[in-house]
Amino acid sequence: MIKLKKEVDMTNHTLILPSVAFGNVGQLAVDLIISSLKLQRIGYLVNNAFIPIIGADPYDEKSTDLCTTVDLFHGPEKKIVVLQIRSPLVKKPISFFTELIQFITERKIKKVVILTSSYGHEQRDAQLRTVPLRYVASPSMLEECGNQFENLNWIQLEPKVIDFINPRENLYIPGGGFAKSLIDTLASATIPSVILLRFCSEGDNIPEAVELTNYLNNWLNIIQKEESGTCKIKYPPSWKFLFGNPPPLELY
Repeated sequence: MIKLKKEVDMTNHTLILPSVAFGNVGQLAVDLIISSLKLQRIGYLVNNAFIPIIGADPYDEKSTDLCTTVDLFHGPEKKIVVLQIRSPLVKKPISFFTELIQFITERKIKKVVILTSSYGHEQRDAQLRTVPLRYVASPSMLEECGNQFENLNWIQLEPKVIDFINPRENLYIPGGGFAKSLIDTLASATIPSVILLRFCSEGDNIPEAVELTNYLNNWLNIIQKEESGTCKIKYPPSWKFLFGNPPPLELY
């Protein structure tokens, strides 16, 4: 159940959410979007498919607000709604998907963007020779935005053989969490949706999250850009001790 703190018009908005995945790149990218745009928390989701958590506001050190497992944020100027997920699934996500589709339909949200990541070691030689970013779009999203994706020189995720007994190519996102299942569910409901993913390794994936945020921003233009064309990103204060101090320069 998605509970709102106040009534908000979300007509023709874009919903952005992460899939809890390998390397947490999608979640980190969503943190950057919320922090950079100073989005307002307008609600939260309660669903027993996720491990329940509660903590201090990760975006404002002076705030007395709390964060929960799944929080909802709103940016009326950019017409975006952002769902941040902070814990993994512990049950099948069917009930979560059902609630999400109902929310999208009732609120007349226009399209959905799923941010995720995938195992870097699963890349094939051809993929290693290109940018480590891919997209997967639903048929309705391709019809609406396919030309934009081509103009941005985006590359669709290549299908691969995962069963050599039945060597048929399938679209597979290893380490990508529920992203593929969600886009299939959204596509069956004729909701325009797209997955943006970054291949990564385990460890400090802040650079990968920044790259994924820039990738998204080249399309949606929701974050102001520097002269270089990259986003004017603001790290959340909760990231201060995320991975400890950088290595001392004396090492080099």
